[in-house]
Amino acid sequence: MQLEQINTIHRVPYQDGHVSWHEFGTASKDAVPLILLHGGHGSWEHWLKNIEVLAEHFHLYVPDMPGFGDSSFVDSQFQAGIVDPMIATINALVGADERIDIAGFSFGGFVAAHIANQRAGVRKLALLGSAGHGGPRRPRGDLLAWQEIHASGNNEELNRVMRENLFQQMLSSYDRIDPLAVRIHRDACVATRFRSKPIARPGGLAEQLETYVGPTLLIWGEHDITCTPEYLIEKLVNGQDRRAKELVIDAGHWVQYEKPDQINATLIRWFESA
Repeated sequence: MQLEQINTIHRVPYQDGHVSWHEFGTASKDAVPLILLHGGHGSWEHWLKNIEVLAEHFHLYVPDMPGFGDSSFVDSQFQAGIVDPMIATINALVGADERIDIAGFSFGGFVAAHIANQRAGVRKLALLGSAGHGGPRRPRGDLLAWQEIHASGNNEELNRVMRENLFQQMLSSYDRIDPLAVRIHRDACVATRFRSKPIARPGGLAEQLETYVGPTLLIWGEHDITCTPEYLIEKLVNGQDRRAKELVIDAGHWVQYEKPDQINATLIRWFESA
């Protein structure tokens, strides 16, 4: 099935702009809606390898968060620029009293935890390589600057730089970096206007999870350079009620792209269980 056949786009008004949402559903609309949140310098396409399978089990809503992709930039502050418009447009789409589940990747995991504490009815969370942990990172090297290359119109060089940056931060090996990954990453970087790094890098995820009372699944790739998974398992999962973990072997940060079959099965199992 082509995604276009099950994709309904909603440009939900917010203030003077809009938040763009993609709705996918072959599953019953009576099911608890599942919201998929992308990472920083990302878009809804961070979930491109997962949507078709997940849509057979859940009614999906997948946004470009404000200041990313097709959505309007609202504000540079996290609460006013991301959390408030996300909650408002979720409520506009599914209803303020509707229960929801959320899976968030990277910066989207940090956003998901904040939404869960500020909107009633978030039943379960799954956080994949979540930002906001404040723990040690394992950088391979510096990201290459791409803005001037993009402005010059040299697309071949731009793609080369994007491929290198995907290896430095997102995927575990060069042979996993296919043309689709490069295209998704390039388009998302070019369209990004909201700066997430200063917000998520200092930490705050642990405090949000302490407040949230629902079940939370935390997933990391074995080779995720944005964190040290063993440290976070001890800090965020071990000894904590209502929390579960999964370490995905032979995967990097963009774990749902690199290991889609495993992540799809994990998310289906997690969100379909009581």
